[in-house]
Amino acid sequence: MNVLLKDNNEIKKMLGKNHQLNRPTGILLFKEETTEFSIEHYTLKLNDLESVPAIHLKPNKPKDKQPVVIFLHSHGGNFLDGKSEVLKGAEYLVSPSFAKTLTGMGYDVWSIDSWGFEDRRGIAESELFKEFLLQGMTLWGMRIFDVISLIDYLFTRNDVDVKRIATIGMSMGGMLSWWVAALDKRIKVCVDIAGQVNLELLAQQHLLDKHGFYLYMPNFLKSSSTIEIQKMIFPRARLSLSGIHDSLCPYRGAKKLDQKLKKLYLDQGYENNYQYLIGSGGHQETFEFRATWIKFLKKNL
Repeated sequence: MNVLLKDNNEIKKMLGKNHQLNRPTGILLFKEETTEFSIEHYTLKLNDLESVPAIHLKPNKPKDKQPVVIFLHSHGGNFLDGKSEVLKGAEYLVSPSFAKTLTGMGYDVWSIDSWGFEDRRGIAESELFKEFLLQGMTLWGMRIFDVISLIDYLFTRNDVDVKRIATIGMSMGGMLSWWVAALDKRIKVCVDIAGQVNLELLAQQHLLDKHGFYLYMPNFLKSSSTIEIQKMIFPRARLSLSGIHDSLCPYRGAKKLDQKLKKLYLDQGYENNYQYLIGSGGHQETFEFRATWIKFLKKNL
């Protein structure tokens, strides 16, 4: 197999300085029980700047070592909800919640608040963006690095099947899902919903304002490209789901990425590991998408 892929160390430099800890830790704060799963509330030390609130969902009949799905919450301009989206849902997500669905499939679920959301509010997103830039960091990079540190933390626990870790998310969470999977080979399965954004096409068509400034970093299109990042997930399992009328993930750009990824997986004999579905609707999860990602996780995780 001779496939030229981008060096993830080069990409990490472009994302800016990170403040990851060599050995992240966590403290269990309290636990809740529901009829279907338990909810453990944690504070995690993932970086050397601030603690990271997290929740851990466990099926009521867990095994000794569980496969884990990392749920990455969306943006939506709603800074009140971060990790809680996995429990509460959102207007653009179908029911039941990801918490109920994923634990019902036998998976442990972890979710953290991204910088500026829920229990990490207090500084406006625009302020965080500017503050980080002044110190050689990017907001997008800091959000990615926290998730990678969460994976580091999962590797310190004795209840995690570390060979079976997946990422899943919608919108910003979908983009985080494939970015993290690209940079961290410990992710076995990646699912992104309404997150297949082709930055080159957005720039060409003057659609960059379709996404918040948090997503952008200096020199990205000079030193890399969207497809180069996504090729870094190969040959691991990847499912991408987009709506035909999603103006934030224009079909033309998503289709270009799909054509190149499909060729890569097919040419190297891994065609069953990659799936792209363009469905009805706009920037949302649909029942078709829900059924598709459930089937994909069951098959690959």
